[in-house]
Amino acid sequence: PRFPTKTVQCTAPAKVNLCLRVIGRRDDGYHLLDSIFAAIDFADRVTVSTTRVHAAESRITVTCRYPGVPSDATNLAARAARALLDECGVGADIDVTLEKRIPPGAGLGGGSSNAASVLRAVNAALELEVPARRLAEIALGLGADVPFFLTGGCARVRGIGEHVEPVGGWPGYELVLALPGVAVSTAWAFGAYMAGFHADATEPARLAASADLDPALLRNDLEAVVLPAHSAIAGVKQGLLAAGAAAAVMSGSGAAVVAVGSPATPAREVADGFRARQGDVPVHVVRILGPDPPLIG
Repeated sequence: PRFPTKTVQCTAPAKVNLCLRVIGRRDDGYHLLDSIFAAIDFADRVTVSTTRVHAAESRITVTCRYPGVPSDATNLAARAARALLDECGVGADIDVTLEKRIPPGAGLGGGSSNAASVLRAVNAALELEVPARRLAEIALGLGADVPFFLTGGCARVRGIGEHVEPVGGWPGYELVLALPGVAVSTAWAFGAYMAGFHADATEPARLAASADLDPALLRNDLEAVVLPAHSAIAGVKQGLLAAGAAAAVMSGSGAAVVAVGSPATPAREVADGFRARQGDVPVHVVRILGPDPPLIG
């Protein structure tokens, strides 16, 4: 029998790290983090078409026109599809189309979000019924940020990304997102980080429990490595503060910088002031999302 083709569309949101503390390192070299993630309404669109096939030999394609994003089996979205098919022992033809807004190498988790969207879409379209716990394990095997994107919203993320604790967060809260035109290697940033570990860091726990987004708790330990090496990122952070931001912090390993406004200078005014100073750097006013991004059949 011929199997029907099912097409599912997903919005794959970016994330920002409102706080990122490096609290240790495992024996295998992976750094241990304590971080607050927030999904935002700056997003890619992912379209996944699936057709179950009898043959064990599956076919997976990725189409993406964004410069520098691979369209072969190395793309994290393709690897996500392959991992799920291998997990379930089924064959399928899967076509993934990525419409990118999230720049690679920006510390916004775009590739990880794409991969999580593919996991959710393939699981639903092929009715594989892989439970959430196992889906999160497969996600972690793909990358440290992927498990978070299965649920989205706001979360405290610890370890190497395996401990995702959803928190109430700040749905609808406006942030300023600035995108310096440089890409930062996550592997390089962590490899270069020698500033010491902060096992006693309290900011993530305090943010997780807070109904208000306290600017004083925004901090990213990786800035100690990245800002001296990338003056453009340091300049963007200073520009946001000069425009009236109550706080500005690099997201992940950079290059994106996120800022919060204040009662005197709300986010939109910070963005306008920043544009007047650094008009060559893209800047967006974005909102924090609630959990559970929808799949559109």
